[in-house]
This record gives sequence, C-alpha cells and structure tokens, in this order.
Amino acid sequence: MKTQAIPHEKKSKAKPADKAAPSRAKRRLARSAANVLAPKTEGTARHVPLLLERCPKPDKKRICFGLYAPEAQAVFVAGSFNGWQPSAMPLQKQDDGRWVVELVLEPGRYEYRFVVDGQWTDDPLSPAYVSNPFGGLNCVLVAAIQGMS
Repeated sequence: MKTQAIPHEKKSKAKPADKAAPSRAKRRLARSAANVLAPKTEGTARHVPLLLERCPKPDKKRICFGLYAPEAQAVFVAGSFNGWQPSAMPLQKQDDGRWVVELVLEPGRYEYRFVVDGQWTDDPLSPAYVSNPFGGLNCVLVAAIQGMS
C-alpha cells in the first residue's frame, strides 16, 4: 500500500517577527552603542591638561595680552611680572594677524612692553603709561580681583 503524499504548504520567504533581521536604524544604533561602550583600547588614554576655567586660582587674575602685528615674525611680552626677560613669554599668532597670550598674575600693578622682532614696542591699547629709565614709556596694567580695587 502506498502512502498518499501530503501536500506541503509553500514556505514564505518572510521570517517570523521574532527572527526577522534588525532594521537598518537598529543596526546603526547597535554599532554606535558598541563604539561608545567598547572603545578601541589602543591610543585612547591621553594626558589632558587642566583648564584654568575648571581649576581657578581665586587669588590670581587671568590677563590676556594682545597686539596686532600681522607682519611680525615673533612677539613677546616682558614686564615687571617676569623680570623684564625679553624672550620669556611668547605670544601666539592668530589667523587675523593678532598675537595673544594669557597669563595668570597676582593682584597688583605691573609695567610691561612688547618685544616685536627684537624691538621694544608700546601697547597702543594700554590705558596708562609711565616713563622708564631708558627715555621711553612702559605700559601700565592693574590686575585686581573682583571686589578689590
């Protein structure tokens, strides 16, 4: 006796919902989560300098020195805060031709001048000047903590 063939149902190409492939968005999310949770181990640790904004020195004042000198090759600031060393504090050149440096100073009165390509130069934006023993002028800076004069 022959057994009768049982008709087979056509298999659908659609997968059941529990075995369906994740959508593109879910795959992308899974990849980004994996990158966040498991970063590459080589080269991820690096030294990060502390920022003055995060570790302020309440007894000191941050002062930004700046000079517009687009043709200059090197600019330094020298003054009573660094023993008048003409090459101790270099300024960094910006794209717009300005040179800047930020210093942290104790409250007080300081005299200073810029050294541009080896030539002592006045700060044209200084609010006050005093004569120096060399027949020129020194710029005056008063660094005061808020609430102090």
